[in-house]
Amino acid sequence: MKIRHSVIFLFMALTLAPVFGSTPVRINKVGKAPNFFMLSRDGSRAYVTSFSDGRFLEVDLQRRVVSRNVFIGGSPLGFALSYDENLALIACRDAGRTTIVDLETFNIVADVSTGTRPNTVAVDPRGYFAYVVDSGRTNTGILHILDIRERSVTGTVRLGASPFGIAVSPVSEQVFVLMGGTNEVWIIDPGKQAVVGKISVGDGPDGIAVTPDGKRVFVANSRTGDLTVIDAEALRAQITIPVGKMPFGVAVSPDGKHVFVVNTGSRSLTMLPADLGDLSGEVFAIDKGSTDVKVSPDNKTVYVLSESENSIRIISP
Repeated sequence: MKIRHSVIFLFMALTLAPVFGSTPVRINKVGKAPNFFMLSRDGSRAYVTSFSDGRFLEVDLQRRVVSRNVFIGGSPLGFALSYDENLALIACRDAGRTTIVDLETFNIVADVSTGTRPNTVAVDPRGYFAYVVDSGRTNTGILHILDIRERSVTGTVRLGASPFGIAVSPVSEQVFVLMGGTNEVWIIDPGKQAVVGKISVGDGPDGIAVTPDGKRVFVANSRTGDLTVIDAEALRAQITIPVGKMPFGVAVSPDGKHVFVVNTGSRSLTMLPADLGDLSGEVFAIDKGSTDVKVSPDNKTVYVLSESENSIRIISP
């Protein structure tokens, strides 16, 4: 049974202050209207899609500058890094393709047709396949299964209306896709290439993340301003927690201890214990237009991407 805490006043009483006890700094001039980003496994670089000027960027996090960029066009949105971090696979919404960039040379090495409006990408934990969400131009979306080595689509799964957002369990390898048209998370078995479950969440699911142990899935619901927590083993919603206005980006710290939610509308970041041992959380102020959040490999630094400010805000102890 799904439990909804309709009154959790704890979050309303929290002061908007930096969690990590220091004044945040920013990396500026990070593209134009950047939407999504990822960190390298060693935490030295960030990769960013710059939506308005069609570029894919590399950011040196030590020097705090954009170090390389390549024009890919097609309104790039979500992307994923290959398991070996040699490639980036980028959904180019307006071009109907997934562009593959070699991260050593920072050149385009392939363009793979992936429907009409691809928006987000995830890679399976073994590094063989990428899963590309295509919202399409009708009421039916498609999940494209892309063989990374062959650089070709090897299968598809029919989705519902307005899919946007995807995550893969590092344990079960199940694929979780956000369905904006029905306010659900659909579970796909990639081996069977079939939908094997559907879970109701809040209104306007936009962000999703899975814990490193694969036990929980967190979904940010932008229109209801809350976070749905899913038991990934039982495949059911556990609890829905109010977080802020228009939550969008979600990230789980690499050690699996905390989940972070970007509340775009309230310009705040909520931090909660990922194990739900208690519902005490912390909230701190962020920049307007923030869309995405990532946590450094050492779990000590939080990065928040702002579409409006064209910047990455850095908060460190």
